[in-house]
Amino acid sequence: MRRVRLSYGSAVELGLIKGVLRAKPTTAYLFLKDVRCRGRCRFCPQSSDMGDEEERISRVDWPEFALDDVEKGVSSNRKFQRVCIQCSDEHSVKEGVLGLVRELKGGSDLPISVSTSPISLEQMKRIREAGAEILTIPLDCAGEALFPLIKGRSWDDHWRALRDALGVFGTGKVGTHIIVGLGETEKEVVTLIDRLWRMGVVPSLFAFTPIRGTPLEGKPAPALSAYRRIQLARHLIVELGAAAKEFRFDKDGNIAEFCVPAERLDEALKDGATFMTRGCPGCNRPYFNERVSGPIFNYANRPRPEDMARIKGDIFGSAEGH
Repeated sequence: MRRVRLSYGSAVELGLIKGVLRAKPTTAYLFLKDVRCRGRCRFCPQSSDMGDEEERISRVDWPEFALDDVEKGVSSNRKFQRVCIQCSDEHSVKEGVLGLVRELKGGSDLPISVSTSPISLEQMKRIREAGAEILTIPLDCAGEALFPLIKGRSWDDHWRALRDALGVFGTGKVGTHIIVGLGETEKEVVTLIDRLWRMGVVPSLFAFTPIRGTPLEGKPAPALSAYRRIQLARHLIVELGAAAKEFRFDKDGNIAEFCVPAERLDEALKDGATFMTRGCPGCNRPYFNERVSGPIFNYANRPRPEDMARIKGDIFGSAEGH
């Protein structure tokens, strides 16, 4: 494979296309695709169930470029902090990513993350040996019962892959994605975040984005208040050592109270980092699941004081502090 797709923002930042960026990416996002993804995720425009060829992932366009031009751009760019390679679920891609990782490592000292559907233990070892630092296996759907309906895949296979990845890459070097708003409860998301973090997997959050043409195009994005509560819960668990059992949930599974010490809650709310994109180090993922005009789910840059005022209103309008 001598061609690769780049997120629109990454392509602009590398000078491969012209454009104006409201928030510049701090990671170079690459998408490796051959013919057609075999996945059947009901939220994704790359799904094999989609009738037409599609160049988007979520809201983002991914134009294609010669691999040599991308490698040259990445090696000379001094603003990126990481390279993230996202893989279509194809046999040829799972093999091709090895060569891509090796070539990128040969021309740049940037750390590399690879995001892929479940792969074999042997494939994980080969990706690690090629030079990848972090492996991400996206769960996406937080509800075990919903999982086969939304993803068309096996819940158990994904957990097997996460456990295998920990054995190869190590604690804190394995990630997963959780998409909020697919029909799960807040309690399911918080419980999943807690489980993942305690086993050594770093969870990152996305907001469900309805995309025209997908089976879930008519489903609305999650309420901003719900997403903010889950962002806060994630920060309390991952960054400040809280546990899922420290939250109280109402009869519908929504967070009703953050039962943590007041100083810990204040720490999570003090500067807005809690509500920025969270995932691999150096990832800010601008406008992946929101329009520039808002509402903003994951902030690419630190929220302004007026943003923080709105965020706190979203959270504590329906959930109480300690």
